[in-house]
Amino acid sequence: MIPPAFVDFYGDQIRWFIGTVINVKDDPLKLGRAQVRVFGVHDNTKEIEDADLPWAQVVVPITQGIHEGKGQNLGLLVGTQVFGIFLDGQNSQLPMIIGSVPKEGDTNEKAKANYPLNKVYETERGHFKEYDDTEGKTRIREQHRSGTNYEMQDDGTRRTYVVKDDSLVIGGDHFTVVVGNDEVSVTGNVKINVTGNALIAVKEDVKVTSNVSIDLSAPSVTVRGDTVKLNS
Repeated sequence: MIPPAFVDFYGDQIRWFIGTVINVKDDPLKLGRAQVRVFGVHDNTKEIEDADLPWAQVVVPITQGIHEGKGQNLGLLVGTQVFGIFLDGQNSQLPMIIGSVPKEGDTNEKAKANYPLNKVYETERGHFKEYDDTEGKTRIREQHRSGTNYEMQDDGTRRTYVVKDDSLVIGGDHFTVVVGNDEVSVTGNVKINVTGNALIAVKEDVKVTSNVSIDLSAPSVTVRGDTVKLNS
């Protein structure tokens, strides 16, 4: 049904605004909405408490939509400067956030050195991801606030650093191919538990050295070679 007058349609009375996000965690509907203190409307009066500000709906891009629990809500932070409209015009009770407006001081320090080629996403607690497109220095890095991280470098090298324990559980088979050399250094103890059989096939020489005794106790131990030496 067409309204009797265009003024009766809410879209004809839109009022735009710029403001600062002051609350994102207490949305009663858990829809990613935010309370915004709008410049010129809420910032020049002490009569409107933060808790009384209306909850602003957020326009979500089609690449980040959400429906019936699937998808992702936006991640606005307190202090973000945003741009939007009041759907109810001068009444200013139905705010809708259309986007954010970065202000001076918002640039991540990690992104400044290679700006604007280094794209950085960092959380409130210090976890971050970097996608650096700098010519000759391209890399991808993901780091936990503890320091555990991995980095893929320009030549394809991947480096992983774990500050504490590391566990890998595989429900099926595991197959590893190393074209170059492989070296494992352990300052503590090593224990290998094999429920089934164990086969180590080596084309060249095998050398086992130890400063203490070597125990080869097992139901069956087979050692074959042109020359086999067991030195005590």
